[in-house]
Parts: sequence; structure tokens; C-alpha cells
Amino acid sequence: MMTFILNAAQSVALVLGFLLLGYGLQRMLPLLKANYVPAPLIGGLLLFLALAVAKPFIALTLDTSLSMVFVTAFFASIGLRTNAKMAGQGVGKMALFLGVVMVVAVLQNVLSLLIGGLLGLSAPEILLHGSLAFMGDVTLAPLLQELGGGAELLPELAGVAALAVLVGTLLGGQVMKLLQQRVDLKQTIKPPSPTFSPYDFIKCLFIFSVPVALGFLPSQLGWGQWISPVGGAFLAGLLTRLVLDQTKWTELGLPQINLVGNISLSLFLTFVLATVRWDMIQFVTPLSWVIVLLQVVLVMVGAVYVCFKVFGSDALAAYIAVGLPGFSMGIPASTMATLQCVKEQHGALPMVLFVVPPVGAWLINIINPLIIRLFF
Repeated sequence: MMTFILNAAQSVALVLGFLLLGYGLQRMLPLLKANYVPAPLIGGLLLFLALAVAKPFIALTLDTSLSMVFVTAFFASIGLRTNAKMAGQGVGKMALFLGVVMVVAVLQNVLSLLIGGLLGLSAPEILLHGSLAFMGDVTLAPLLQELGGGAELLPELAGVAALAVLVGTLLGGQVMKLLQQRVDLKQTIKPPSPTFSPYDFIKCLFIFSVPVALGFLPSQLGWGQWISPVGGAFLAGLLTRLVLDQTKWTELGLPQINLVGNISLSLFLTFVLATVRWDMIQFVTPLSWVIVLLQVVLVMVGAVYVCFKVFGSDALAAYIAVGLPGFSMGIPASTMATLQCVKEQHGALPMVLFVVPPVGAWLINIINPLIIRLFF
């Protein structure tokens, strides 16, 4: 068997090709579009399968080093899309959403404890089926071991996490199907296509590069536990937008921001979903399948009957509810993929991006380990 490590440029080209294939299949198969199955998930899964099929002949390894740049660019775009007025209106909504998410994380651990206690599971096995696996995924494997879980549980954790990513990515679309008939989606907006000169494009890229670069500073200075690159890029984007609004140096139009932000997001999502260890699902036990199903019910109830109503039962509430299952069952990329898919079909609500991704990809990752320690 031959092995070959693709460089960054080759990896991006391959990912772009499968992303286009994902969009093509989404358009060809109405069932995918009707159920809000994101193109990056389709393309990512197909790329994973293609690499697996090719492995006996040539083992290809993707260079994922640019993934973090792509995701920080997306979060920088959220900050750049947010003026001072929107930020003032959104802070309270963000805090409220964080509260809802924290309650979901607590209930995930309560559910795991109840089921685990009834079935006589060990403490590490109970821990594996709580918010550590569903709102933390496999990245919290060191915490599992720190709290008493042995290395023998890591394959099952990886399997449960991979299954949760798949379920969480598909679940948001089902929430949208349930809620879309209850709300008026005419208030959404569809930003116009961007038109700009090469000079304007270079200026746009420069403005984007500033918050992206600043986003990595907290981690470089040792504050990464509190301000991750995505959180740093989001805050730097907000600051950059505030400076631009105050100085009037240049106007950064919404179409330009959307273009760079959405391309960055699509590339990041396809990279992530192509490199999830889907093959680890084989290690999920029948009991774990049952617990995953119960956690799905919990998250669905939380999204449709709590989150949607707490935020006012309007279009914004529906979009926020759609964003809950992805990271609550797997990874933030799941949420962002679903929201992107919904936006492509029904239009955008800028406030959603200010509220959901910063909570799902940043703030809850700080708080969830603290919640886990309360139970274990």
C-alpha cells in the first residue's frame, strides 16, 4: 500500500471538489433538501468514504492545518456583521441562550445518571453518556480519563461522539421542519450578491485578516482556556467593526462579508465532517444506542418546546432552536452546517449568528467541564 500526504493546497482542492458534489446531490435529490441535510455533511461523508475505499491501494492523508484559519475567519465575519446597535440588542439574547444550553448540559448528565443507575453502569460509563460525550464530544477524552475512565473506554467514547455528530447534524433540520409552519419567514433577508473591484476585494481580505490574526493572540499569550481562537476572532471582529463605524475609514458591505465568511465556513465544515472518525461508530454498544436516542428526545424537547418558546415563538426563535441540537449532540460544526443550510433555503437572520455560534463553539466549552465536575 502506498501512502501519500496531501499538502494544504491539495487538501483544499479535494475538499472543494467534494463540497461541490455535496451541493450537486442536494439539488438532485429533493429529499435531502427537504430535510435540510447540509451539503458539507454530504460532501464530507463522501470524502471520508472515498478515502476509506482508496486506502487499500493508496492511503491519502489530508492536511487540515488551514481548518482553524477558516473557522476563525467565519467567526471574524460574525463580528464584522455586527454593529453596536445589534450587539447591544443581542447580548441579552446570547446570555439567555447560554442559560438554556447550560440547563440542557445539566439535564444530559442527570439523564445519564438515572439510566446508568438503573442499569448498574460504572461511574466512568455514566460519565461517557452525559454532556462529556454529547456537548463535549471526543475532545474531552482527557477529562474522562482524569475522572476515572480507563483507556478501554476511549473507543466507545469516539463511537458515541461520532454517532452524536451525525445525529446532531440531521436533527436541526427536523426541528426546522416542525417549526417552519408556525412562523412567518418573510422577515428573513437574502443579501445581494457582492460586486467589487480587485482593489475592493484586497481591502476586504485585509480587513478580514486583522480579526483573524488577533483571534489567535489569546491562545499565544496563554489565555486559550478562556478565549479560544474562534472567540478571539469574534471579539476582534466586533472591535474592528466598531472602529470602522467610528472612523468611517471604509464601508464593509454585507455582501462582501457574507461571501468571505460563508466560503470559509463551507470549507471548514467539509474538512471537519470528512475527518470525523465515522468508522468508530462500530464500537457503540446497544445500550449506548438507547441512551443516544433518549438524549435526542431531551434535546428535541429542549429545542421545540423550551428554546422556541423562550425566545418568542417567531422566526428568530425558530432559527435559534434549530441551532441547539448540533453542538448539544455533537460538535459546533453540526450547528453551523444546519444553520447555513436553513439560511440558503429561507434567508438569513443576522442576530442568529451573533447568538448561537459564539455560545455553541466557545462559551459552553468553557462551562461544560465545570458542569461535568459537579456530577462526577
